[in-house]
Amino acid sequence: MNPPYGGERGKNTRMENAMKSERRHELQENDLSERVENLSDRLRPYVTPILSVAIGGLILVLLGLFVSARWEATRSESWDTCLAALVTGDQEGFREVILRYPETPAAQWAELILADRTLSEATDLLFTKLNPANDVARERLERAAAAYADVLSQRPTGMVAERATMGLAKARESLGDLDQARRGYEAVANEFPSSPMAQMAAEHAEDLGRKKTKAFYTWFADQRAANAIQEESAAPADSQTADSQTGDSQTADSQTSDSQTGDSQTGDVGQQSTNPQKTEDTQGETPAKENKAVATGQPESASEE
Repeated sequence: MNPPYGGERGKNTRMENAMKSERRHELQENDLSERVENLSDRLRPYVTPILSVAIGGLILVLLGLFVSARWEATRSESWDTCLAALVTGDQEGFREVILRYPETPAAQWAELILADRTLSEATDLLFTKLNPANDVARERLERAAAAYADVLSQRPTGMVAERATMGLAKARESLGDLDQARRGYEAVANEFPSSPMAQMAAEHAEDLGRKKTKAFYTWFADQRAANAIQEESAAPADSQTADSQTGDSQTADSQTSDSQTGDSQTGDVGQQSTNPQKTEDTQGETPAKENKAVATGQPESASEE
């Protein structure tokens, strides 16, 4: 059993330890407050710039959220307009998508669809009569090629890039630029090997490398030009024939007019030849009356009375 004073002593020891611990805690708090105060003094000159940066960052975040929301709304509107034009088949609808929503996926598809239609019309016109003054087929082929090139300049991906590359190769093939067309088909086969068009593109590229194919395209171009030359040379001949017929008609009309004029003159002469006879008869009757009046010794007026 501890002596009586041992308990008091232990109690005092515990109190001293508690006081020392509290003192250390106060000293630590004082040290921390001093450090915070020193740090605030150091940062006080930079408070305004820091707040400005923070506010600017918040504004940028809000602006980014707004632009993103607006972009999503624009994409949705562009797709709605493009699908509406696709359902109705209205070309003006596709042009509206291109103008109102440039460089959007919907605008790329709209331009691609218009290029496909132009290419189809142009290939059909290749088999019609060529007008040397206005080769509509070639003009539309060049327009389609420019449209495909414009789509590719926007660096599309996926099916848009594949179809634009394929369409550009077809347009150049129809224009007679077989080397560029062959490289386009090879690009489709190499860059999109899993595409359904890859096999067909590879076959087209191989076919355009053959001399027989090149000879056919040369012959086809010569035939179009020859037909145009024949029509152009036939036009002046038809014009000369028409001029000849017009001249013959004018000659016949002139001869008819001259004949009528001659008949009229002949009739006038006949009348003139008849009238002198009547004049002579009248003149002959007058002397006879005068002689009768002399024989009776009366004037002519009296005899008549």
